[in-house]
Amino acid sequence: MVRPIKEGLDYFPLDVDIDQDDKIALIEANHGLEGFGVVIKILMKIYDNSYFYQWGEKEQLLFSRRVNVNINKVNDIINDCLKWGLFSESLYQKHQILSSKGIQKRYLEASSRRKRVEISENYLLMDKKEVNSYKNLVIVNINSINDNISTQRKVEERKVKESKEKVEEIEPPATTSDAIVFYQQNIGMIKPSISDKILSWIKDVGDEMVIEAIDRALNRNKANWGYAESILKSWHQKGIKTIDQAKAEEVQFQNQQANRFQGKQSQEVVPDWFRNRKKQSNNLPKPNETEEDVQAIINSYTSKASGGS
Repeated sequence: MVRPIKEGLDYFPLDVDIDQDDKIALIEANHGLEGFGVVIKILMKIYDNSYFYQWGEKEQLLFSRRVNVNINKVNDIINDCLKWGLFSESLYQKHQILSSKGIQKRYLEASSRRKRVEISENYLLMDKKEVNSYKNLVIVNINSINDNISTQRKVEERKVKESKEKVEEIEPPATTSDAIVFYQQNIGMIKPSISDKILSWIKDVGDEMVIEAIDRALNRNKANWGYAESILKSWHQKGIKTIDQAKAEEVQFQNQQANRFQGKQSQEVVPDWFRNRKKQSNNLPKPNETEEDVQAIINSYTSKASGGS
């Protein structure tokens, strides 16, 4: 079996004064060390792949999970990288990839000892003079039928096979993205341990049910995964498997809460000592009663007492 041609790099050059570059400085000024760290992590992914990195929804979710940074924050940083020219905005708009002219040149310099290095014509950012300086560089035209196409196809097939092997270990099912994104947008940064639990529940009950549980936790001012998971466990015990069943159960729960509140009000108990005190207070002189009124009350008690003896 022919050994597949390696495309990515085992290491890449990182200038010691990289933080002095205006583009990097702008990212760090806006996002702090977190922004700097995300840029370095992205460069690692790019050079590990080759001279570009696909940046679609799946890659964004997995990258956010691996670096433990909120996906919205990651995308804010990447958008600024595109804005300040750290990555090519045109390539991202056309092909959803992250690359740059400098990245491509560093990639070619690092792989100069290889017999053959390929770059897609659609992704190429260097001019003809720069291209001619690399003797092992082959420009691949993916729209023509030639030997390069055959080579590129083999490379792509190998990449797909390797990608599937990696995805089986770490990539969540296609329906998991909505629940994970919903969690991060409404609760915050997701930890790997919580992400694994969410993926497990999605596998059991579906993406929509997990989102409903998280949303219900938010409505009850319990913005945490523990409470949302307790709702899922309760549904599991009750055999609730659909959104309609969950909504019917919620209506029943609210009715029970209302009935309990009304029952407590109707069952209010007045102690005997309070009733007796109230009766006695009715017989005491009132603040606005005259001395004659008080004497009349005393005479009435005296007459009752003498009659009774």
